[in-house]
Amino acid sequence: MKRRALLIGGSGQLGTELWRQGEHGWDITAPSRTRLDAFDAQALSAAVEASLPDLIVNCSAFHVVDLCETRFADALAVNALAVSVLAKAAERIDARFVTVSTDYAFDGAGRIPYLESDAANPIQAYGISKVAGERAALSAHPEGAFVIRSCGLYGHAPSRQKSGNFVLARLADATTKRIIEVGSDLVCTPTSAADLADGILNLLENGAAPGLYHLTNSGSCDWATFTAEIYRTASVSSQVVGVNRGGSYAPARRPAYSVLDCSKAEAASVSLRPWQEALADYVSAIV
Repeated sequence: MKRRALLIGGSGQLGTELWRQGEHGWDITAPSRTRLDAFDAQALSAAVEASLPDLIVNCSAFHVVDLCETRFADALAVNALAVSVLAKAAERIDARFVTVSTDYAFDGAGRIPYLESDAANPIQAYGISKVAGERAALSAHPEGAFVIRSCGLYGHAPSRQKSGNFVLARLADATTKRIIEVGSDLVCTPTSAADLADGILNLLENGAAPGLYHLTNSGSCDWATFTAEIYRTASVSSQVVGVNRGGSYAPARRPAYSVLDCSKAEAASVSLRPWQEALADYVSAIV
């Protein structure tokens, strides 16, 4: 008999991939947002009690970074309170719990990939709410919670809140512009949702210990370099001009450097391929 999994946020970029890739090994229940809203803490708890899953995966998030500055209460409700509710519910029924967090846990002052043991120091409301969710999950269910930090997701199911993703937005720009300015001052690791989903499932299957993990494609780049690689791979002739904005992306501040060290996941036999390879596969599937 298949193990049971409850997937919250199953229609998003990562949730869609987890559902698709996990179906062979799990009996997955993934309520739509109209049936189960992450803002409704009571409904979340009731959903867990009704399905009694072996695994709960939370892909829901309030992740429009700038909007979090003016809707901090909403960001906390989804990114922290809902996580706490789900982690406590998972602990009550002895289920494993996975929730996804962000490289924005860090302030970006460093220039060496961040370890899980490095102190979190978010510099915007979004990061603060996500770190609160991390701590809530690990505190509520230390024996069964997995917190997965990643970065810059793009996938085949467009983000509802963001109306797409970075790759699709830059390809759209190229249909109307020959010269496109893109920030060159933020360094991170854009990550394929398909690759991240595969990595999360492998962590679970490999018997990795619960806790905090960094998981991204390997390597790093700034967003202008990433855009240039999108255009090269898609055979787009538009020219990318990198612009150093000095971190000024008002209203929310962004970390200048947020590359994550994924060696802990690698020690559990989970590693993701270089970002260039992941991007090439994604672009070839959509153009």
